[in-house]
Amino acid sequence: MSENKQRIIEAYSTANEKDRAELSGEYGMEFLYTKKFMDEYINPNTELCEIGCGGGYYSIYYADKCKSYFGVDISPENIGAFNKTIKEKNLSNVKAEIADATHLNNIQDDSFDVVLCLGPMYHLNRQDRLKCISECRRICKEDGIIAFAYINKIGAIVKVGIMSGFQNVLTDKISESVLDNGVDDLRPDLFFYTMPEEISADANAVGLEVINNVGLDVILDDQLIESLDVSQREVWFKMADLMNTTPSCVGMSNHALLICRK
Repeated sequence: MSENKQRIIEAYSTANEKDRAELSGEYGMEFLYTKKFMDEYINPNTELCEIGCGGGYYSIYYADKCKSYFGVDISPENIGAFNKTIKEKNLSNVKAEIADATHLNNIQDDSFDVVLCLGPMYHLNRQDRLKCISECRRICKEDGIIAFAYINKIGAIVKVGIMSGFQNVLTDKISESVLDNGVDDLRPDLFFYTMPEEISADANAVGLEVINNVGLDVILDDQLIESLDVSQREVWFKMADLMNTTPSCVGMSNHALLICRK
């Protein structure tokens, strides 16, 4: 089990995870680019598992694009809301259960073609991240695809700095917490940060082949992007496409996605 399991459960007992993607607006970069990068790996024959599925946002998107979807999450509130959605939308190929990402004892080895781990890395220290990566590898079929979303140390600081002013974020506390220790300065037991090279090394350490390491929401806030006019937004997305797929820029992204093969 993760060391901070109860802390995560408590944090999501009141979080509006079910509607988080919708609340981010039409230009929610994390969600837009995750789908863009993962779509090529998911087809009507795919047996898909999502670890840290939250309220089921990606299940709704992929339900009619894959053979089956199985979601797990540590939060009873998230799974409760998700199962309500499954029933309301009559999603016959979708299931969801409560589980700890570091100990997936309810899932057999070699069960899924694609494993999405799009939330746990945000909340796990390095020791627990390695446990989670190992579990994702175990439940994935040979030659299957595993994707890990994570938060970058630099990208997190840059994004907050642009939103609230760098005078407010270039502090000794943030330097020690985020840069030195990879933990959040306000909630060090809940949010953990890394860098592209570090998470790639962790995946390699448990026997995964890294296919790609891409950014998801480089620099600009979703609401700021929404405020741009049509021509400005066209230039921005051209720029975002380039930055998200350029290795030298990925560490500037707040959220990023590591795509691996077993």
